[in-house]
Amino acid sequence: MVRLLFTRNSRKLWQQCGIPVFLLAATLPAAPAIASFHEIPVFFQQPATVKITGQVVDAQDHSPLVGVTIAVKGTSQGTTTDVNGRFTLSAPAGSTLAITYVGYELKEQTVTDGGAAITIALSKNSKSLNEIVVVSYGTQKQRNITGSISTVNAKEMEDMPVGQFAQKLQGKVPGVQINQSTGRPGQGMSFRIRGAASLNAGNGPLFVVDGQPLVGDINNINPDEIENFSVLKDASATSLYGSRAANGVVLITTKQARLGQTRVQLNAYYGVQQVPQRGRPDVMNGREFAEFKKAYYEDKIRYENWTDPATGLAEVPDEFRNPEQYGEGTDWFNTLIRSAPVQNYSVSVSSGTEKFSSSIVAGYFNQEGILYNTGYQRYSFRANNEFRPNDRLKLGFNIAPTQMREHNTRANTDGYWQIIQAATMTTPLKPAINPDGSLPLTATSTGMFPNPNWYRVLQEKLDDFKTNRLLGNVYAELELLRGLKFRTHADVDLGGETHNNFVPSTSVGQVFVAPPQKATGTYGTVNYNSWLNENILSYNTVIGKAHSIDALVGYTAQQFRADSSYINGTDFPDDDIHWLSNAATKTAASSYTSVWSLVSMIGRLNYAYKDKYLLSGAVRRDGSSRFGADRKWGWFPSVSAGWVASEEPFLEALPVVSFLKLRASYGLTGNNNIGNYNSIARIGVTNYVFGNSLSAGKSITELGNPDLGWETTKQFDAGLDIGLFDDRIYFTYDYYRKVTDGMLYSVELPRASGFSSVKYNIGKFNFWGHEFGISSRNLTGALKWNTDLNVTIARNKVMQLGTNNTPIGGYAEQGDYWRTEVGRPMGQFYGYVFDGVYMTQQELASQPKHASSDVGTVRMKDTNGDKEVNINDRTFIGDPTPKFIFGISNDFRYKRFDLNFVISGAVGGKIMDVSYEMTQNLDAVFNVRKAMANHWRSEQDPGNGLVPRTKDGTTALYRFTNDSWVFDGTYATLKNITLGYTLPFRNLKYIKDLRVYGSIQQALVLTKYRGMNPEVSANGLDGLRQGVDNTAYPVPRTFSMGVNVNF
Repeated sequence: MVRLLFTRNSRKLWQQCGIPVFLLAATLPAAPAIASFHEIPVFFQQPATVKITGQVVDAQDHSPLVGVTIAVKGTSQGTTTDVNGRFTLSAPAGSTLAITYVGYELKEQTVTDGGAAITIALSKNSKSLNEIVVVSYGTQKQRNITGSISTVNAKEMEDMPVGQFAQKLQGKVPGVQINQSTGRPGQGMSFRIRGAASLNAGNGPLFVVDGQPLVGDINNINPDEIENFSVLKDASATSLYGSRAANGVVLITTKQARLGQTRVQLNAYYGVQQVPQRGRPDVMNGREFAEFKKAYYEDKIRYENWTDPATGLAEVPDEFRNPEQYGEGTDWFNTLIRSAPVQNYSVSVSSGTEKFSSSIVAGYFNQEGILYNTGYQRYSFRANNEFRPNDRLKLGFNIAPTQMREHNTRANTDGYWQIIQAATMTTPLKPAINPDGSLPLTATSTGMFPNPNWYRVLQEKLDDFKTNRLLGNVYAELELLRGLKFRTHADVDLGGETHNNFVPSTSVGQVFVAPPQKATGTYGTVNYNSWLNENILSYNTVIGKAHSIDALVGYTAQQFRADSSYINGTDFPDDDIHWLSNAATKTAASSYTSVWSLVSMIGRLNYAYKDKYLLSGAVRRDGSSRFGADRKWGWFPSVSAGWVASEEPFLEALPVVSFLKLRASYGLTGNNNIGNYNSIARIGVTNYVFGNSLSAGKSITELGNPDLGWETTKQFDAGLDIGLFDDRIYFTYDYYRKVTDGMLYSVELPRASGFSSVKYNIGKFNFWGHEFGISSRNLTGALKWNTDLNVTIARNKVMQLGTNNTPIGGYAEQGDYWRTEVGRPMGQFYGYVFDGVYMTQQELASQPKHASSDVGTVRMKDTNGDKEVNINDRTFIGDPTPKFIFGISNDFRYKRFDLNFVISGAVGGKIMDVSYEMTQNLDAVFNVRKAMANHWRSEQDPGNGLVPRTKDGTTALYRFTNDSWVFDGTYATLKNITLGYTLPFRNLKYIKDLRVYGSIQQALVLTKYRGMNPEVSANGLDGLRQGVDNTAYPVPRTFSMGVNVNF
């Protein structure tokens, strides 16, 4: 008979050992008396706990390493090193410590009974040899990669206080152009990899978050959630994404928990945004504009016999007779802007054991706009969880809900004839705020178009968007046999957006329309859902210690659906209740549904012989609902090879070369962003006469094309990676050439067909370029200094446009700023060449003239030599594509101090400031640039020879697109500079360390461009229509203070 009686200590011990009571009962012999703690067999006793203290240092220079993870294998115990590389930890004697640090090799150390402090030296990973990189559908050693992939660790940029992750990547990756084209809160980043690869099917890359391809906006992602980025650039790296990969792929990996104790971190910053003085609109103040208007009317009286319609007298209107009375007047731009706060708070909690790991990040971001009554908020949460019940099975569940709230930022603030541009055109002679604090309804002067009070418009308008999004996935990974794994996951992307717009009667006025007008309201909704299922079978093995094989096959399916509707109303009873149910008149309503689906099969095989000779092949077969009925499926294969030459004996004798790899790739990728229904004929409602009345019917409104398919990009890449002096200097180079064929193009049809055009795949473009990257560890002692530099040269040439090579754009003299033509780069500026002013009557008589030319008017060049100036003299006047772009990052660390800064820039490339069409309007209906004061008035008073006269009927040519609006876009921007200091808290139980820092974003801009932002582009990085400044929302300079606290 078995008898067991428990003491309190023995019960606790067995519970800690995790041994079931019934097992003890079955194995221990019967005891006639109470078994004391000391009588329990030794193999059931808990090992003694040892207190370990020590320091982790770099094996090469013995400098302390901060933030190293020391975990006790098999437990949840762990810690990290402080600013001096020191740590304290309690662990059972005989247990194993796992010491890990980014960029260093894993080290394991057994815990002994000794109590002396230990020193652990970590050796750096060779950048090319051991770093694990996230690639398409898996991971791979950096040394074995044969494609063009750039990686960025988000930890290196966590100090940068910005709201969008693309801001952190600016200037960091060769081959990637990221521009902040506008300063709208929560918006404004344009992203392009290796140039514009399409005319009409989009040029942005595919973003994949934790294996889930995203559709739509990416600004919902909290930058603090991200662990690293992998930017895939060539066909070898991207072909597994097939018909969505022609513009490159950005893989985003979010934070995962690591083995060790629970970690809690708080990141917070608060900043103030200001608009720099440089580049603000240089329009006239009150006195200057009154003088300009006075001179305008004096010349009208002198040359055109003008009389005042109100009085019938040939005299300057009263408003402009005494310009000095106005002084500075109203600076409308300064009236609309302000200093605005920005703040961010993020808390992360992570915990990992051998069985379960969880990482949670919660964040709040709030950016008030520097334009009054504008702003953006984001609430975010992400939980990544993984359960490992045994060595063969992994189960995971990830969820990431977000909410974004945008207030008056999406529309009507910046751009053509919108609030900011309209404000620069408004008379400075009228106030925005009355002396009693009330707000005038209008702001207009004699002889000018009426305008509303733009300050009041901003204060009273309501244009709100609320966007909810939920990203989620579940997955399971099972190791069927050694090296053979099956992984399946199901992802969902659910979103909904509401739009609520109301403009009261006192603010409805637009350019040239002054209030009061009827109040208007709009309410709209968009709801979408996307699901994805992927099933991947992978196999990894090494044969005979020399042949490494990594293979995978898989099947994926995805569907996306969006439903939207909106309704407009007017005739509200008053301005206080703006619900659409109160609108007496519903002016418009609409609804639509859009669906697409994609089914794919993938396969890849990587082979390495002695990690020296590398081969890779991949293929994807896509079937898409977007493709035509006769072209539903497409193949996207790629091949690549690499040679690690530094492993050869003849290079081992050169110690200066620590690593050298040559690689090349070729493959096909596609762009399926051709529209959901362009391949099929579409039907619309059409009225027809039946009897004596109109009846509703249906007719074909657009022709389909059953042969319509994806745009195909064939790409060749050749590159090398060189590490020198034990990789203290690491250099990468890539040359690429790609041809995009089958570009989506609208072909005109004969009028007799009843249709204007139909879509075909018949455009062809060439793209080529060079990418350089250098990373160096300049100093490695007590003072550490690291530098990263990258340079990108990108070129393109149009090879075919449709069936007749008809140029795209450049047909109108106004508002049509670009032309794309065979044999030239895409999207070049097109217009007249400015040639000064006809200063004298003799000069006018001897020079080619426009139909409107007169003495004192603008002179444009007769470029075709036919002795006339007309629309046929327009020519190419500038290329917005830079000759090259670059980025420089420097990181300094000394003891507890850290300093880093990032510079990005471009050399060459032109910017066209199309606001000159308005601010150089000499009809005196708008405020104008200060330079217009030097206009021609007579042969005796000709001005500066660059500004024509104000005579009616002669000023239009000066407003036509011409090269006087085109400026050098070269710039270098100090995007961010951050200085930090870390305070250790050795004696505090709950706070490990605290880092405080100060940061300036957009600290300094060096450029010849006279506008505010040399990265400006009203259409982002659209290949056909980039480089135009149409009075964009200003990009602010931000001064921030922040803290990082580790608990």
